[in-house]
Amino acid sequence: MMPREQRLYLPNAPVHAFILMTNHIHTASTPKMRFINKSTILHLDGTAGLTAGILLLLLKDWLSHLYGLPIATIQFLAAANVCYGVYALSLAFSCVRKRFFILLLAMANVLWMLVCVMVIWHYFQTISLIGVVFLGLEGIFVMTLAYCEWKYSNEFTVKSKI
Repeated sequence: MMPREQRLYLPNAPVHAFILMTNHIHTASTPKMRFINKSTILHLDGTAGLTAGILLLLLKDWLSHLYGLPIATIQFLAAANVCYGVYALSLAFSCVRKRFFILLLAMANVLWMLVCVMVIWHYFQTISLIGVVFLGLEGIFVMTLAYCEWKYSNEFTVKSKI
């Protein structure tokens, strides 16, 4: 049996469980965790856009009041999000993905960030703080996606198997 100072009792384990110690605590080697798997970025992008667009369409009256924006602006944001989400998801599920279309997706995200800024600027007198926060966070989110899609565009490319 090992000396007492070379055993470490695990409180949530049975009494007989212990870790044998030498000169230091042995930690199991685990693979480094990533924030997000690169292969899911396109799926995340499309799902987020489509979901946001559908929710904006379904809740347009309430969100118009909450954000302090006209219903027509909410409908524009919703329609653009739905169209973008469909395009991004079709690209994500495509068997053949060309780099050009991935870069086009990234550029659309940059453009959408500019739209978010322009909406905040245009309606600055009437938009609510919640509207500013929502559109501001959306702009940050799509810029992050644009960066990832641009950076990993070669990895997202899928060539024809024929």
